[in-house]
Amino acid sequence: MAATCSAVALQLLQRPALQPRRPRNAPCARRSVLCQAQMVPEEPEAQQHLDEGASSDDVPSSSSLHWEGLPITFSPHADLPPVLVQDWRAFRARLVAMESGQTARATSMQLGREERWAHVLTQPERGCLLVARPRPGLGMFQNTVILLLEHEDGEGSSGLVINMPTPLLISNLGLEEDIADAFRQCPLFIGGPVTKNLLHVLHARRDVEGALEILEGVYAGGVESASELVRRGDAAPQDFMLLSGYSGWGPWQLQQELRAGTWIPVAASQTVIMDCLKESLAWNPQPTNAMAGGAGGSARMAPNSEDVKRMCWQRVLWRAGIEPHTLGMH
Repeated sequence: MAATCSAVALQLLQRPALQPRRPRNAPCARRSVLCQAQMVPEEPEAQQHLDEGASSDDVPSSSSLHWEGLPITFSPHADLPPVLVQDWRAFRARLVAMESGQTARATSMQLGREERWAHVLTQPERGCLLVARPRPGLGMFQNTVILLLEHEDGEGSSGLVINMPTPLLISNLGLEEDIADAFRQCPLFIGGPVTKNLLHVLHARRDVEGALEILEGVYAGGVESASELVRRGDAAPQDFMLLSGYSGWGPWQLQQELRAGTWIPVAASQTVIMDCLKESLAWNPQPTNAMAGGAGGSARMAPNSEDVKRMCWQRVLWRAGIEPHTLGMH
């Protein structure tokens, strides 16, 4: 992946939409990338298995209980195993907390009180965060946090940087009128150096048509539908992060960079990811008018872009139990 980035292209004239390909071995349906277990429905033919003379009351119905805080649904049929009805990522995070001796935190997660969690992964996965490890020569990726949208070693990977703002406003990028009107006061973020003439959008709204669910509660794409929701007053412009370009890796390239220590793969809850997005957006205050920053239409930013990058980067590391100063230069 290139370590430098040229100026952001302003001619974003296409109706952009991020359409990452779905890995062939992904086990889940297209509507959701989470392997969430569903309640096993009772088969209509269940009555055929009744012993003669038995009533339907003798047949056990689907029922649930909890094991270690996890809801388990049982099927009335012996050949169907019980299934867990929970986000497996949250379950894994709780196991990680228990193994690391964080009993109180694990209990809080079990009771649903802990919404913000993160932990280091041994391998990257779709929906994880790639946190840049400080090192010379990293260029634009220094102190970045990337949301990995798709990953398959043999086919490549793609993601969006979620903490790289620019002083540019959407209103001055030459976009189609409907999109420009909806998001005119919104700052532009850089998602990466690849295909910078395409605009991508990240958000937490399931009512955006054309959006792809990256993990539960985090969506990418659907910029046209998002702009329509804003124009109708059904959504606020700040509900969406608009990004130019994306970050991409060829087959096995990301694994090579991980072995070189360039990235730290981190699993994080939806709340942690959205906190990072909201914090980045909040640190880019909208100007009082579209031209407040001058003829180029630049927004006035309280901190500079490096401050914004560093804050999100630090918070993700802290949440994952890593002290940023232990990683060297940053």
